[in-house]
Amino acid sequence: MAYEIKLTEKAAQVVREAFQAEAVDPAQAYLRVGARPGGCSGFKFDMDYANAGQVTDGDQVFESNGVKVVVNRETLNDVLGSLEIDFQTGAMMERGFKFRQILESGVCGCGESFAPVKQQRKA
Repeated sequence: MAYEIKLTEKAAQVVREAFQAEAVDPAQAYLRVGARPGGCSGFKFDMDYANAGQVTDGDQVFESNGVKVVVNRETLNDVLGSLEIDFQTGAMMERGFKFRQILESGVCGCGESFAPVKQQRKA
């Protein structure tokens, strides 16, 4: 199964603005998406900046709304699956990046953590 990572236009705009605020060269800038252990369901989403020199053969690169997105292939295939990343505005606690798994693997009650997609494929 081929997975992909997509950013909504709002999320892409926020990322581009963050790169600009940090004086990051957009030609060398990547948004690294991943997962780390945590939460009541097993994993939490993770995002960081990466430059071209940090992209390896083990990574998959996507472009979405003008932002280059990089994710480790193993993490993409076994943990994340396809994602849509949005940026939500609103009250202070509601503001920020929101991740939506296209093939939901199991999200905890608070929505802050999730189970790996490989568990869903086995079901």
